Amino acid sequence: MPDEAWLSFPVGIIIATVVSSVGIGGGILWMPFFLIILKMRPETAVLTSLMIQTAGMGSGSVAYLIKKRVDIPLATLWLVVTIPGIAIGAILVQTISSMHLELVLGAITLMTAFLFVSANQKYTDRGKDRVAVRTAAPYCWTVGFFAVGSGMLSVSIGEWLIPIMRGKMTMRMHVAVATSIFTIFGTCIVGVSTHLMLGGNPYVPAVLWGVPGVIIGGQIGPRIAEKINERWLKDIFIFMLTLIGIHLIYNSY
Repeated sequence: MPDEAWLSFPVGIIIATVVSSVGIGGGILWMPFFLIILKMRPETAVLTSLMIQTAGMGSGSVAYLIKKRVDIPLATLWLVVTIPGIAIGAILVQTISSMHLELVLGAITLMTAFLFVSANQKYTDRGKDRVAVRTAAPYCWTVGFFAVGSGMLSVSIGEWLIPIMRGKMTMRMHVAVATSIFTIFGTCIVGVSTHLMLGGNPYVPAVLWGVPGVIIGGQIGPRIAEKINERWLKDIFIFMLTLIGIHLIYNSY
């Protein structure tokens, strides 16, 4: 595994570029890489993924904050309601075997691919730049529930935040993506802190290689989101998720 840790650098650039373009976290792509390629234990993979994502989402957040696209009050609300779920997820991962974790992760990966297929979230300028916090209140329980997956598998809540903010709250796509990235950054910090308090240990070489990669990718993604063909980007992402999900489920048996 130490000889292959350097792969985290190019993989980090690719993952951070993709996820910061579409507004989700990188855990859904980092976890298969760590479990399948680097053969990490589940609890190590989760903490390592969260630490790398913290750097990547932080980089993306800075880029979006500079552009003044983040709805900070809304992102703060999302973060507050996710804290209990992240803590529960961090505790649960300590009791799940690698086989079962791959099965759950594979199912979530396929579900995310289906969500992107069914959702018609276009990158347009139509919509609101900001929404009242009370408008988001009815969706807090949904965000809190899926936060368990963030703490347990390091997958982000962005996959569900984007449809809520874009479809239910009629926000502009660029604002929804920026707010999602900023929220994920906060949940990653909470997740890392929780896992460390529970005695978790990351795989440091992968973190050292992965962090520079995601910082670079985190700056590329927001620029791509403005220029690339949205349909093309989503098709590639859906294809990747489908292959990864099937492989994870197959490996779990």
